[in-house]
Amino acid sequence: MAVRNAGKIIREARLKAGLTQEQMSEDICSVLTLSRIENNSAGVSPSLFQALMSRAGAPRNIFPVFPNRKDFDCFYTLKRARLYLESWQLQEAYDELLKVKNADFSNNKFHYQEWLYLQGCLQSRSGSCEHQLIYEIFISALIITKPNIDFSDLSNELFSDIELELLIEISNELLYLSQSDLSYIICSQLESYINNAELSFIERDRLLSRNAIARTKYLLYTHDYNKALETINEYRHLMVVNSENTSLLELNFWTAMSYYYCGNIEKAHQMFNDTFYSARAIESCYATTCLKFVSENTSIVIDDYIKSLPPINCKTFKYEKITDSLSLSDGTYDLFSPDVLTLGRLIYVLRKEQNISQAVLCQGLCSKSKLSKIENDQLQPDIFLSEALLQRLGVSERVFSFWGNSNYKILYELKSKILNSKLTSLKEQFALLKQFKELLSENNNILLQFYYALSYDFLDESERRIATLQNALNLTLPDFDILNINNYRLSLIELGIIGNIAYEYREISPSKSNLYFSKLLEYRNLSSVNIMFQSLVYPIFIYKYAHSLYHQKYYLQLSNLYTFSVARILKIHLDSLGFFTLFFVQALGECNDYKKAFYYGKCAASIERMLELHSNALSIASTLKSDFDIEI
Repeated sequence: MAVRNAGKIIREARLKAGLTQEQMSEDICSVLTLSRIENNSAGVSPSLFQALMSRAGAPRNIFPVFPNRKDFDCFYTLKRARLYLESWQLQEAYDELLKVKNADFSNNKFHYQEWLYLQGCLQSRSGSCEHQLIYEIFISALIITKPNIDFSDLSNELFSDIELELLIEISNELLYLSQSDLSYIICSQLESYINNAELSFIERDRLLSRNAIARTKYLLYTHDYNKALETINEYRHLMVVNSENTSLLELNFWTAMSYYYCGNIEKAHQMFNDTFYSARAIESCYATTCLKFVSENTSIVIDDYIKSLPPINCKTFKYEKITDSLSLSDGTYDLFSPDVLTLGRLIYVLRKEQNISQAVLCQGLCSKSKLSKIENDQLQPDIFLSEALLQRLGVSERVFSFWGNSNYKILYELKSKILNSKLTSLKEQFALLKQFKELLSENNNILLQFYYALSYDFLDESERRIATLQNALNLTLPDFDILNINNYRLSLIELGIIGNIAYEYREISPSKSNLYFSKLLEYRNLSSVNIMFQSLVYPIFIYKYAHSLYHQKYYLQLSNLYTFSVARILKIHLDSLGFFTLFFVQALGECNDYKKAFYYGKCAASIERMLELHSNALSIASTLKSDFDIEI
């Protein structure tokens, strides 16, 4: 049941792939280093673990053991930078990347490679036209692990996720450097590779959607407009279905341009407007980039209101000098060094830094004795306990992956399937949940809590739903007191339960609903609850809180809810921002703030159309017109 040894996992993956140690380690580390890793006489950093597992075509999520605290900080800061970058919060992304540079990438060439990739993306998203410089950044990153790559023939290569991302961005930059044919050769090969790689469906679709953007630009350049529209629209729709916002703005814009060149000007105009207002809703300079392209390259008539809006300026970020990566380490370390941050030591260090007692951290999850053994590396926790402990420490465990025995593998995969089944029928969701329950033992509070936390959704009356949620919470926090929420440390499931209790109370006890939601917002102010963790649950809480306030006709309170700190969270998830704005707009109207209601009404309707929730967009327009005579 315990989390397994990284060296053993790597060896199993290599043998399953039929690779020699020479083949597995080429351009990643030395054969001797790989041998020491597999024999458990050398440690492997998460970034090196990912590179080796990718080479074997195996699941490549990160194994959570680090050479030292500095390496963990660099790793996690890079993930924060990526989160900001993918949601177009460029200044925040730059600030995080600067921290990694100032830490000298923790002397880890894989951190440097990802840092270069994110730097190149930052420059590209900021609207920079220095395409040769951006191309050189991506190339410099790729040759760290692929020094002899031949773009014309990728058939015999094995790639890590970061290498695939780099190749996609390289192909995109080649279009601007008058090498469109090479760009298309890379794109075509990548599509085949990604479709056959060992990836989760979410990872596969994300990579394919990025690749589709570059392919579409090429097809537009070669005047194959119908194929361009078919290509981009497929992946735009797929990202909507997957509730994946990462590339949605770009996918929507290039779908608009494909419609334009196919002659459907009206559709192109609408989709451009939707992209523009959605980008403005998250205060992204992509709105300015799109407007500039449309103004200079199409005959689409820009609306007067759009012309009247103050532009969101594209900020120039400093180009950082590319350094020699040969002096950086390959991510291995002395397994017996006192600085090594094993999973247990990571939990201990974070707990001490946050001044959390063992009793508070392990309450309802395990005994203090067991936690002590975990922290002292005398005991390896199981997968689900590992996740819950990290979550209670404010760490998003989703940037890691844990390997357990075959029974836990089945449960883990089934849990992931359940969490991604929201777009299937209720009957299918219930069948998955029932299957999960049948595999459980009665003494695993964490897994039982997950089951009951989701099963409430299949009940009708609010009282029954609240009772089921309360029973689920009691499994780990039997004496939970919402008034003292800051005295607890909460996992994602526990936070989700409390949020759903708050939402259910909106009908039968509005004051309790408001109390629960306000306390949840208070809890996020704890320094340990960082943006990576917050982004997983708080966007949902905030729009549910908005719905609850609107239901109670607390319009002024709702109109004041959209503070800087709340906006910062909502901008990370466009879908949650869209749902929030549905109620926010109507509250602005009720407070007679018609100017803001008009602007945010356009933003809300645009987001909903982009998410293919056309009935919501129509409802916003209809309500604003009928209630406030505002026509959007």
